[in-house]
Amino acid sequence: MHLLLIPILACTSAFAGELIDEDFSGPGLPQGWTTGGRANSWSVVDGALQGVCAKEDDHGPAVFAPLEGRDLSLSYKVKLDDQGNCLMLIDGESAFGGSAHLLRVSIYGNTLTIAQDRGTPQSHIEQGKLRAALAKEGKTVPPPMAEQLADPKFYRTERLASAPLQAKPGEWIKIDVTLKGNDVTVTANDSQKLTAKGTVLDAAKSRLVFLVGQAKTVWIDDVRVGTL
Repeated sequence: MHLLLIPILACTSAFAGELIDEDFSGPGLPQGWTTGGRANSWSVVDGALQGVCAKEDDHGPAVFAPLEGRDLSLSYKVKLDDQGNCLMLIDGESAFGGSAHLLRVSIYGNTLTIAQDRGTPQSHIEQGKLRAALAKEGKTVPPPMAEQLADPKFYRTERLASAPLQAKPGEWIKIDVTLKGNDVTVTANDSQKLTAKGTVLDAAKSRLVFLVGQAKTVWIDDVRVGTL
């Protein structure tokens, strides 16, 4: 399979306006996919994309695939180690200027969560610098204060919905996501459905991201994205 940024033929799959259709059957990362974080953290193993995060890496490595659209239909399979931690993000035009993370779908342990990011990209960068500086001193960033959260420019991740995930470690989990305007529906294994409504998601999208949690291993397969 190949990464398609602009479909030029009529799509015969259930994903209208297909943007990505990847089963990782090749020997390496698909064309157009890039990585961030520690080198050699991502590889194709036994027909699936494998991501590994070191114990000392407090910001797990990411893999990126470009896309173009607004309302999207997304499907992928994920397999977790016994600790279970994987984050899928969709980036795009921020309501606060520039490009930023918009939507997050996470599996943490046995919990499935939908979240959104709000605030300016500059605030996100500043918080990252603060986190890195404090980490060198063995400290962590304190919880945001009320006046910070009252500032719409202050970057934050807001949980929109969550539920226990009915899945076992080491088993493939099929995740389907429908994102239309500010409405999000996430379905796990064709049976467990979670819905949410955001406030900043109705924007042009530009990138698909997968992130591995600290000291975790994750496998990704059968990634499909199409426009609605």
